[in-house]
Amino acid sequence: MRVDIKDVAIETWLLIGAVSVTVAFVAVALFNPSAFDPEPDWGVSDGCIGGTEHSEDAGVVFHYHPTLKITVDGQRLQIPANTGIDQSGCREGMRWIHVHSSSETGPTTLHIETPSRMNVPLGSFFEIWERHGSSSPALTDDKNFDINSNGISDWEEYNITMTVNGVSNSHYESFVMEDGDKIEITFTSKN
Repeated sequence: MRVDIKDVAIETWLLIGAVSVTVAFVAVALFNPSAFDPEPDWGVSDGCIGGTEHSEDAGVVFHYHPTLKITVDGQRLQIPANTGIDQSGCREGMRWIHVHSSSETGPTTLHIETPSRMNVPLGSFFEIWERHGSSSPALTDDKNFDINSNGISDWEEYNITMTVNGVSNSHYESFVMEDGDKIEITFTSKN
């Protein structure tokens, strides 16, 4: 059996290339796993389903439900019922992220209804919640939590922890929510 040197060279180069790509992938996965995280679609907070002020109603294609529970200095912060419903810019309609009813003791169900598959970040709900009233939690201009709406990043005022489905999560505001996620955020004053 005769072996052609050109065939061996091509096979060798293909093997070296495959090994190199695999090693690079494993290195990124180990040393920079967030490189594989989906990029948040921040514009989702402006989306509206129906309503008298919105003419581009594309219809709901994706509809799912994470839950959110927030504790501030040991006290549960209740998310108001109807947050994201009938807001300025979305009169008689619903934002793509909204709340129908609110739990006084447990987590509140967020309804995410979008016209296409989107990477909906947790922070986008805070942008919607801010429109509920002047004392509602918000995000600062650089998209950091502002639970007391004082314009100061909560990262300066609080120690913040977040779990998703019982597992610690460090994506916080940019965490992309999925159906069934159980999100719990705890804010503890630094002073």
